[in-house]
Amino acid sequence: MSSIVFIGFRGSGKSTLGKWLAADLGEQFIDTDDVVLAHLGFSTVSEAWQSVGEVGWREAEELLIPELLEKNAVISLGGGAPMLQQVATALIKSKIVIHLISSEEATLNRIAKGEDRPALSATDLEVRLERLPAYGSLATFTVATSCAIEESKQCILEILDSVDERS
Repeated sequence: MSSIVFIGFRGSGKSTLGKWLAADLGEQFIDTDDVVLAHLGFSTVSEAWQSVGEVGWREAEELLIPELLEKNAVISLGGGAPMLQQVATALIKSKIVIHLISSEEATLNRIAKGEDRPALSATDLEVRLERLPAYGSLATFTVATSCAIEESKQCILEILDSVDERS
């Protein structure tokens, strides 16, 4: 197996579906936010952003993620990571990059339940719209995640089956 990478805006289900898929396949799951946190020495994203800011966070992503994408694992990228040139270049080499996309309403609802991320603002929703074309251009597949999670899981399994049939 080569890497299976999930990209998308926060709240799209990358970590939830990534953990499920890794367990289902018996593969390692890597959440790049966790790797970046460990590298920077913080326990929460909020702490890291307060201390090193977005610049420090993005530098760590650029340093760490390209190598992670070479692993045989299910990998969930932070929402902004695909916008970084080195990460985007590494993503292009990945056979399976799944863009998870949820509606604005579903995104707002999910993020409101999260504990280690600030609430979405109008600016965040603008960022979401700016990122969607980049996600779409880097992805080899897209899965809608505003529906019931079982539907999203089924779509992912169908994608993997279709890739296996082509190989």
